Amino acid sequence: MKKNIKNLLYCLTFFLIFGCGSDDGVDQENAGDNQVSGTITLSGVETSELGTSLTVGNIEVANTSLTGTDKSVILLSQNISVVDNELVYDDYQNGFVLVAADFSTGGSADIDKSISMTIVKDGEEYSHACSSPYLNFFTVCGDGFGIDFDAKSVTFDGTTVINTEDDTILTMDGTITWD
Repeated sequence: MKKNIKNLLYCLTFFLIFGCGSDDGVDQENAGDNQVSGTITLSGVETSELGTSLTVGNIEVANTSLTGTDKSVILLSQNISVVDNELVYDDYQNGFVLVAADFSTGGSADIDKSISMTIVKDGEEYSHACSSPYLNFFTVCGDGFGIDFDAKSVTFDGTTVINTEDDTILTMDGTITWD
């Protein structure tokens, strides 16, 4: 089961970054119903390459077509949006896609919470992930990470993710809210 979850997170990241379409002329201003605000502060060694913050510009909540679960939130940079269940990129060289899932109210017997994130900076990809509880892969997300679907917020408080290529730890703090 652990291997299946790890493979699911890798596939989800791959699908979100590479498997989604292009701009097909759809009006992006009306692409999402949710208004989102918030910034995620980053700390760790990789901030010299990634910067110290991620400003969330777009969000998808409970989009089972993209994530396979209604217990998920997709946080996106301003230059990435979702149109007709496909990611649309205004800039392939810079941006981020963060998929946060909270199964603590049901949905997974083995995992309570997970994050799969890819940040693209100057054309280079940095993939990160975590899962709670720790299942011998990635790293534990930490107690400070949670999604409150009723309050419409995602909280990162000392949340840790691991770079899936070189095992570098990145710490995230901030609260993202949506209407």
